[in-house]
Amino acid sequence: MDNYTLLEKGVTTSGPIAIEIADSRSLLYDLKTLFLFTKSDFKTVIAPQSIFAITAALSTTKLTTAHLGEGEFPDVWNIASRVPLMLAWIWMNLLVEDIANQRLEGSIVEDTINKPWRPLPSGRISPEQARDWLLVAIVATMGLGILSGGYTASITLMVFVWMYNDLDGSNSGIWIRNALNAGGLMCFSWGALATLSGGKLLPEGFAWILMTGAIIMTTVHAQDLPDIEGDMARGRHTVPLLYGEAAARISLAVMVCFWSVACPFFWDASPWGWAASTSIGGAMSVLALKNMGQWWDEVVWKLWCLWVAALYLLPALKK
Repeated sequence: MDNYTLLEKGVTTSGPIAIEIADSRSLLYDLKTLFLFTKSDFKTVIAPQSIFAITAALSTTKLTTAHLGEGEFPDVWNIASRVPLMLAWIWMNLLVEDIANQRLEGSIVEDTINKPWRPLPSGRISPEQARDWLLVAIVATMGLGILSGGYTASITLMVFVWMYNDLDGSNSGIWIRNALNAGGLMCFSWGALATLSGGKLLPEGFAWILMTGAIIMTTVHAQDLPDIEGDMARGRHTVPLLYGEAAARISLAVMVCFWSVACPFFWDASPWGWAASTSIGGAMSVLALKNMGQWWDEVVWKLWCLWVAALYLLPALKK
């Protein structure tokens, strides 16, 4: 019978066995707590940014100084060997961002309504403990950035995180908030690609990242549609609350349709690239305009994540 079975059955132990059980339980508890901080962002950050970096690295267009191996094609084996390092970089930076945001009083109020399973509203951890974890995470992330080549992107991301949370940039106006969101996600793209390739970004790489930032800034309010109730409780200014739901939905549909065409055109995409971009973007636009309730607005937000991932695939779907 293992230690967890003993604990579940109420069997008490003492001495070295008790210490071993406590340490094991504490480690698993802490790991789950850290996972819960980042759980909701796997689909919004980790998966899309991984796709962005991998497809950009595999593109025949030179985007970084280490983009190509010998010959005309990317060094696939070198890229594959660095995928775990890239995933670690993305997750560590995401952890810093999420703890910095979720430990704030206003975020706890919002999460109590929208995401009560998160560590702070569920009582798994206190704000003071979250601050301590944040300090440790920042140091660990900086160390990883030095080793992986993503240090500059991490530092820049920390500035955006500081502006968004500690300087209350998230409540300084909807366009400031969207700009900070876009800046943060561009840093993820920058760091993920630099870490995966092992080189520095070329102007072409930064141009593509800036374009994705413009996409995010003009369409990221898709995430506000299912969170209207929580944002209202917090007093946050979002596009639906500031300009009305109708304006938010119409502007989202218009910009999604625009970028669904502009991005494949920019990359001279294959028919597969055009199909992925326009079909997902079209479905999302229709659902956003129909306004069928919170559950469907969650679907719109998930489709937005899928749509962005489809746009990130375009460098590898050239003709």
